[in-house]
Amino acid sequence: MKQCPRRTLLGGIGTTITAAMAGSAVGATTVQSGSDADSPAVDNLLDYLPASVASDSMMVTATDYERRREANEPYEPTPATGRFQIDPESVSKQALVYDTGDDGFSMPITVLAGEFDLEGEAESRETDGGVEYDYHENEDTVAAATETLAVIADADDTVDDAFAAKAGETERLLAAEPVLEDGFELFDGGRAGYTVQTADNSQLPDSMGDVTVEYIARAMTVLGPDTLEMNIGVELEDASAVTDELIETLKGDLAYTATTGEPTVETDGALVTISVERDLAAERAVREHDSPGFLQAERDFDLEDDYLEIEVGRGDPTPIEDLTLEVGGEEYDRDIWADGHGTLEEGDTIVIDTDDVEPNLSVTLKHDHQLGGSSSGTTILSRFEFAFDYDIDTETLAVEYEDEFPLDGDKVSLVAYDERPRYRPRESEDTIEPKATTQPWSGTMSTGDEATLEDVQPGDTVLVCWEGTGQQDSIARSRIRPPGHVRFEYDYENETLSATIEFEDETERSAAEYELLIDDEPAATQWADEYDTVSSGTTIELEDVAVGTDATAVWGDEDIRIGGTRAQPSIQLAFDEETVTHEGGDALPASKLEARVWTTDGRTKIDIADEVDGDFEEGDSFTVDTEEARSIMLRYDGEHSVGYAHPPR
Repeated sequence: MKQCPRRTLLGGIGTTITAAMAGSAVGATTVQSGSDADSPAVDNLLDYLPASVASDSMMVTATDYERRREANEPYEPTPATGRFQIDPESVSKQALVYDTGDDGFSMPITVLAGEFDLEGEAESRETDGGVEYDYHENEDTVAAATETLAVIADADDTVDDAFAAKAGETERLLAAEPVLEDGFELFDGGRAGYTVQTADNSQLPDSMGDVTVEYIARAMTVLGPDTLEMNIGVELEDASAVTDELIETLKGDLAYTATTGEPTVETDGALVTISVERDLAAERAVREHDSPGFLQAERDFDLEDDYLEIEVGRGDPTPIEDLTLEVGGEEYDRDIWADGHGTLEEGDTIVIDTDDVEPNLSVTLKHDHQLGGSSSGTTILSRFEFAFDYDIDTETLAVEYEDEFPLDGDKVSLVAYDERPRYRPRESEDTIEPKATTQPWSGTMSTGDEATLEDVQPGDTVLVCWEGTGQQDSIARSRIRPPGHVRFEYDYENETLSATIEFEDETERSAAEYELLIDDEPAATQWADEYDTVSSGTTIELEDVAVGTDATAVWGDEDIRIGGTRAQPSIQLAFDEETVTHEGGDALPASKLEARVWTTDGRTKIDIADEVDGDFEEGDSFTVDTEEARSIMLRYDGEHSVGYAHPPR
């Protein structure tokens, strides 16, 4: 299987990632160019970018979506509209800035051109230069919209700076950052897309040593429905850094792009430019092909059989030579697993030697194709039946094997953690060490084999592991829970909250072990205030509990959670033939209720006060004026979900 360089120069600084965020297709980057008589040219949109959004590491993109749509790309390019619901088809052009600094990605400003409407309430405003616009707010994002343009930003000051930059009243971004300006002037105009990114050494792959990049520019031109011309320019600080190794690294960034020929590379001092044509028809063919996958191995197979069969649950016919099977992380013999197949598709079976089967065995089928590769995997024998019986008084856990598979007990361990371990933690994450590890079994295990683990407390996680001690090595697990759980009931009308302890048996325990917290503080009433001991059904009640109050029940000195709720009303809804009916629950002021309706085209809102007078109570109803509704959620006071409904299926 072909491999891309581990971290290419272009990929290493996030070009591909940010292009995808902007809605571009794989291998394509963002955008500059074009114009028509009815909307500003992309170059004009760049004039709205103020110097105030500059950062040490950033990417500026410009996109002519009208030109992009002339090409039949595998994925339709989509503009970035933030939190505002704007029809993507109504956007003709876009310019935006990504801040790619150490604090992560952000978009301080986006400028859109087109004929679109921003939904919601708006405030009419006017710039110092006399430009009138509608001002919108949506959580942490603001927008200024004229008839043909919208500026979306993270702050009011950025909007003001954008209009001032366009009017020439404050410095523009490209003028303040000559490196960006050089990048945008590298390739001629008329492009469907243009991106320029500044970079620093911290973003380069280790293999590039001391190479310093001034900027990277990417341009895209639509040559026809099935062809895009891609131009890439990399300006280095030092011309001596332009080596054959660097050029091969740059070309490697295109390794998984379908092209009509080999890339053309030119150098001019410290500048390297690469040109290549993308074959969109080939890309579409790959995208439309469903690679074989969804592997399913039989759980109860006969160990006396020569082979374990694994069914392929999906996939179009694919040549065997394009496929690789990995078993336990190692490439497996194709002469064995292919089982005589020339192609592989849904319904076929592959095999592995039964002698190679063991617990927690990973099996991965990989497909190598023109755009890279895809994979599908499964884990064989990843779960076994064990019974766990915890004695809280002696703090011991009895474990009994209840499966029939002949496990090798010398490879099975019991591992206890005082907090839940992560599955395959990243190297940057702190490692959680087990509090206890024991290997209680030996030889071949059989049904009924037992073991005991001592010094186990409620809140601990106990794993049965195969050849390891981590979550990824586990073949069974148990979370040691405190005795009992708490059930809550909230009375909206009287603002009372009841908390009831429940056990699975006739258990009786000291009331002092249990505590009720209200918004993380001890409640005014506790079980120990009214009882010496508690058993199933023991209840306490709190008064004057407002909607939105958080209640949590905890056990023991470590405050282990055994129940929680948020005080809020609830309504049972029924949805039939465009009518939503209150079928039970609380009667709530219609003025505080809003219905959110999800449809195939998006989401709409209904103010219940426009449909119902006074309280919305049992028997009342309202109409949903759409045949495309998929679900309805009723919100109380703008933040509490109090009812759900789905249309009949």
